[in-house]
Amino acid sequence: EGTESHGMFFRINGVAMWSRGANMIPMEELEGRMSSEAHRVLVRSAVDGGMNTLRVWGGGMFLPDVWYDACDDLGIIVYHDMQYAQSGHSPAATATQDEELRHTVRRLSSHASIVVWDGCNECQVIMDTGTGIYAKFVMTVVAEEDKSRAVWPSCPALGWSTGVRKLDALPNGRPLTTPTTGKAIETHGPYQHGAGFPAVNGDASMKLFDTNIPIKVSPGSTGPQFENVYASEFGAVAMSSFESMSSTLAKEHWGLHAGQPSDTCSGGFESKCTGNNVMAQRNYPCDNLINVYFGMRPETYFNRTGESIFKQHLYQCMLSQALLMKSDIETRRSKNQLGCLVWQLNEIWPTGGWGSLEYGTPVLGQVLGGRWKPL
Repeated sequence: EGTESHGMFFRINGVAMWSRGANMIPMEELEGRMSSEAHRVLVRSAVDGGMNTLRVWGGGMFLPDVWYDACDDLGIIVYHDMQYAQSGHSPAATATQDEELRHTVRRLSSHASIVVWDGCNECQVIMDTGTGIYAKFVMTVVAEEDKSRAVWPSCPALGWSTGVRKLDALPNGRPLTTPTTGKAIETHGPYQHGAGFPAVNGDASMKLFDTNIPIKVSPGSTGPQFENVYASEFGAVAMSSFESMSSTLAKEHWGLHAGQPSDTCSGGFESKCTGNNVMAQRNYPCDNLINVYFGMRPETYFNRTGESIFKQHLYQCMLSQALLMKSDIETRRSKNQLGCLVWQLNEIWPTGGWGSLEYGTPVLGQVLGGRWKPL
């Protein structure tokens, strides 16, 4: 009973697999204009990009049926968070939430693509604390409704002490409990944030980093019989293409710094910005990534505007993301990491985000399902 600290990996039809893919966030902020075909095209892009696993992130939403249908049809396996995350979106053991959980599991459990349910995003489940509710309520309800799938405390997690079978993490009907300590068998991070320009996310000061080129490889034992890790989130920021970004900006703002005075931003990760700079609202800057991979540029380089320079800015930014993630993934492949899910698959609007696909609602400047970034 319980799960070992030996590692975390998936078996399909009894065969251990290298789970590779990305984290899925909602495709659209305005749910009324979500497109069924865009969801199907997005899953096809994941398959064509060599992915076999998508995780439904707990800070988003339960997705439309067409997305799960596409995963079933195209051979994607799904690691599925319940839609909870700490910091203001934690559960309560109410009749309404009980009914919602049961309804959701009943709606989705027929989809063969879903291989594991977990309780939440980034909420370490510790019994007899505020997060114990994920074991005692959330995942207990899920296990009651679907005994055919593995259950997991959270993403990431240390596994279970009791309540599941040791071999496959299927619920055994006993109370679900978690260990308080253990080996890190599942990880989130690191994340390369954008920096060098005041914006709602990132750091206004220039933060450079090591490129990890050439990658540093140490020989070691690999395979499911050895201690291993499932990396369910790690990523790097990037802007979207000129075609995606330009349609949402006035021409005089075609530049990484928008050709405007910088805002004054404060407040840490979710800063509040004072001023009128339109690029300050596009989440993360990209100055530091470009400086690391293409050589240090003066401030005047980023302040320039126009079609040609904006295309250059954006392409260098996207290539920087791709180069960083390439070396990161190659380094992880040299280790015994049997899960490799990048943060994140898609963008919810044209911005300085984390996606490998651009915003995919077919409105002005956008492509159905999202253009591919170099990543």
